[in-house]
Amino acid sequence: MPAEIDLHTHSYLSDGTLSPRQVIELAARNHIGVIALTDHDCIEGIAEAQQAADEYQVQLVTGIEISARYKDGKTLHILGLGIDLYNREFAEAYQKIKKNRDGSIDGIIARLNEQGVAISRELLIPYRAGQYLDRYAVLRYFMANRLCVEPQAVWDIYLDKIPYGEGEMWTVESALKTIKAAGGLSFLAHYTKRIGLAGYSPAEMKKHILYLKEKGLDGLERFYPSFSPAETAYADELIAEFDLLPSGGTDFHGSNRTGIDLGTGDGSFGVPHCVYEAIREALNSPQSGRK
Repeated sequence: MPAEIDLHTHSYLSDGTLSPRQVIELAARNHIGVIALTDHDCIEGIAEAQQAADEYQVQLVTGIEISARYKDGKTLHILGLGIDLYNREFAEAYQKIKKNRDGSIDGIIARLNEQGVAISRELLIPYRAGQYLDRYAVLRYFMANRLCVEPQAVWDIYLDKIPYGEGEMWTVESALKTIKAAGGLSFLAHYTKRIGLAGYSPAEMKKHILYLKEKGLDGLERFYPSFSPAETAYADELIAEFDLLPSGGTDFHGSNRTGIDLGTGDGSFGVPHCVYEAIREALNSPQSGRK
């Protein structure tokens, strides 16, 4: 039987708890043969993950989970799989977002100070991923210093109340375009969730999926641990109707998301290897733009 796969995982470079190397080490222990590291708006962990993947003979798919502005004030999470990290268009867009987020940190610090949180840029520097500070550095600071019990509380109580400034987020349209320019494939993550298409009727969801498809969306996350049978069945319907690729993964966050193990979720979850085979074939097709 082919090894299991997991195409949606996070390290501590976004909001997980394991290092990229530790994610790969766990993949090897769990007999996961193919894994994508998809940190939120972050690719800094890919090099470390690739080195470990080579050592443990695990197939690593380059990835990112982009938080992107959408209609009606919504945010969608777009998974980019198989991206060329050195593609000029992707690299320029990525660096611009990072710089803009770093530029907003002083304002975020001021808002937190007003709420009684003693924090400064200097205190955040040890918690940054790469060259620039962002909200995930704030999250890591909060968790390391036990200012909140769980990561979601940091977002709910503090960070989500501070709006993103201009140029701090991709739009959905620019995210899809940038992923495609980098030779990758784009997938709408956890489509029924709040950071997704929650709140829309099934008919409205179809209209939004059609729009996203027209803008370059390649696929839909079909396998997700918390999906109900009805959500999975509707994902199948959307995939068939709009000729989308299925993807899937655990959305693993280490101990920040209890009860979800890498590759197996609660123990009853799994993504068929044929899902990766179809994605690999699409990535290697002439239409992908990959060289």
